[in-house]
Amino acid sequence: MISAPVVKWPRSLVLRSASAWCLCVFAVSLVLLTSACGSKLPKLREQLNDPDPDQKIAAIEALAEAKDTVSVPRIAELLQDSVPDVRKAAAARLGIIGDTRACQPLADLFDSEQQEYIQGAAIRALVHLGPHSVQPLIGLLRSSRPEVRAGAAHALGKLKARDAVDPLIWLLRDRDQNVRQAAIYALRQIGEQRGLDAIASAVQDTAQDVERAAERALSGEGYQEQLDKARRKIRQLPYP
Repeated sequence: MISAPVVKWPRSLVLRSASAWCLCVFAVSLVLLTSACGSKLPKLREQLNDPDPDQKIAAIEALAEAKDTVSVPRIAELLQDSVPDVRKAAAARLGIIGDTRACQPLADLFDSEQQEYIQGAAIRALVHLGPHSVQPLIGLLRSSRPEVRAGAAHALGKLKARDAVDPLIWLLRDRDQNVRQAAIYALRQIGEQRGLDAIASAVQDTAQDVERAAERALSGEGYQEQLDKARRKIRQLPYP
């Protein structure tokens, strides 16, 4: 009996074949998974209109996990929902989705919202969305609410927003001392020289907390001369 000859394939060819097979299986699996997820998205989008707040929140979370940008306009509308937890979920998950269309609606929510924990979710989302949030945040520096002006200043500092230097310098004259402190911290984080020079003038602020904030901002290496110069100027001027 004559046995069939054994064919020995080159090892490199075997490895390439195995790799190609694994890649093919992965691609098919990915297509199937994407198809399965995609088939759920329309139902989840429709669920955003459910009268049950819990159903809305569940849909918001699932759509955010899927990074579904199609649902962003509708989720942004839910920032005005009558249920606080729905507003919070919408704000937090819009930051996760990462669509920049959410920047202005989030800024509007931060300005109008009365619940601090929802405001916190909105401002964190704005920071997460990055540079596209800068202009909406600069707009918030003109808010009638001091806590909004201060929160926007802090966020602009975290974003190191150079475009905000001039509006923040103007904010050093704000009537609210917490806002002035926030502007000092933001200008220090941004680190532009114009902002640091402006902080020096805040060392003569009538509010001690603002004075201390300005001194701390200028106490780092390279700013001691500015601080000493500001102090010499203060000694020549009586407190108002």
